Amino acid sequence: MDVVVVTGSAGLVGGEAVRALASRFDLVVGVDNGMRRQLFGPAGSVADNLADVERIPNYRHHRVDVRDGSALGTLFGEYGTDVRLVVHTAGQPSGVWAADRPVADLEVNAVGTMTVLEAVRRHSPSAVVVLTSTTKVYGDLSDSLPLVETDTRWEIDPAHPYHEHGVDESVRLGGNRTFSAVSKLAADLAAQSYAGLLGLRVGVFRCGSVTGARQAGVEQSGFLSHLVRSAVRGATFPVIGHGGKQVRDVLDARDLVEMFWHFYLDPRPGEVYHAGGGRERSTSILELIARYEYLTGQEVRFEYVPEHRFADVRCWITDTRKFRRDYPGWRPAHDLGDVLRSVHEHWVEVDPIGLSGSPVTS
Repeated sequence: MDVVVVTGSAGLVGGEAVRALASRFDLVVGVDNGMRRQLFGPAGSVADNLADVERIPNYRHHRVDVRDGSALGTLFGEYGTDVRLVVHTAGQPSGVWAADRPVADLEVNAVGTMTVLEAVRRHSPSAVVVLTSTTKVYGDLSDSLPLVETDTRWEIDPAHPYHEHGVDESVRLGGNRTFSAVSKLAADLAAQSYAGLLGLRVGVFRCGSVTGARQAGVEQSGFLSHLVRSAVRGATFPVIGHGGKQVRDVLDARDLVEMFWHFYLDPRPGEVYHAGGGRERSTSILELIARYEYLTGQEVRFEYVPEHRFADVRCWITDTRKFRRDYPGWRPAHDLGDVLRSVHEHWVEVDPIGLSGSPVTS
């Protein structure tokens, strides 16, 4: 029997991994203890996403905390060498949350990751493992690049090598980091060591801004989903710092999962890959608001908060050419318009408070 284990299986990336991989494996084993509601309150709950994946016939859920080594050992011991792939997406994503709880954050992100890797090493050593890390491990390093301010965005200077394609994996680690970025970096480095020292077939994916229709976006995490959800509800969206011109590139979670699948088919243990939407899917907050209003006819009410968050960079665009060289069969299938439409349609369906009723344009 071929088994895939997905941690954080009720979350955005984990849920999309379950949906995509259910037809490719005999059994999908989900691991999620519902902690996101504890982190972010009712708005951050992923209970609806869990209910959706639990309807998949070959899905089996385990309400296990990734920090619990005994419980994970039992779980992996049950499936043993039948486990072919482990998709580790469980984690704490918010720098704001971690600032008040750095030890708890470290336990979830770093200790939790090592606990998963250790369970794999002991019970399923031939499995391929993919780790969802983050480009935030670089801290605010990209703000040291030469940047140009335009009417709507911060931009990498056109004369700089990173302008055309974005930041690649050769960039050094450095700069100021949030506690959550520190814990994610610890997990990232540990995963590389489990590959290099202990022979696990681990790949690390440093993700930019990953989003999708089922993301439970909140102010602390998931800006695109939170913006759309706020607009649908008629709530005010906070634009925090940098004049609203801070730039991120957006990758649909479904496209990220396809990166995992390509890696699984031809694993390169210990490799680190940037995972993002690239220049074509880059947007500032101001540009995103304008695009969303044009697509939907739905007004975005927002207020500007002048003080930017700690280590919140003005511009990050992800260069994915290394992954595309190694796996030329992968390309993102969803553009920024696709993502906005799918997120809008989701929140119209499940949370239509204050909606004006305007349709999405094509």
